[in-house]
Amino acid sequence: MQGFTVNDATVASITTSYAVAQKILLHEDSAVDAKSSALPSACYLSHLDIQLSDAAGTSSVSAYLSWDSDGDDPMTGESPSNPLWTGSTTNTLRNTSIALDVWVTAPAGQTTQGKCYLFLKTDSGTVNCTKARLHWALRETV
Repeated sequence: MQGFTVNDATVASITTSYAVAQKILLHEDSAVDAKSSALPSACYLSHLDIQLSDAAGTSSVSAYLSWDSDGDDPMTGESPSNPLWTGSTTNTLRNTSIALDVWVTAPAGQTTQGKCYLFLKTDSGTVNCTKARLHWALRETV
């Protein structure tokens, strides 16, 4: 089984520093994407897709995932300086996809089961995160 979690709202004013006020909640939200699903308590994280708006002058983003809403209980390490590319038909959007390749198990300190938090910072400028998708898979047993 595999799936992905999504953000449900644009998070504005992401700058060159990680900030709790700009955390991005990733969870199941069928109103945003009917195929989204809750994050299992133990799973493989393959990659993270990110779409940014108002990103002129920003060429890369750094990211990490956290089990808690304060960003203090890391789910992944930091993925620094991920290059952005411009959308094919909408030149105001910038995108990146970050390979994760990690197995995770939720700790007791997870803020809310089935959810996690994405923290972003830019190399320069201020951006808005319009879309984030965290792709996961379950280990198959034989």
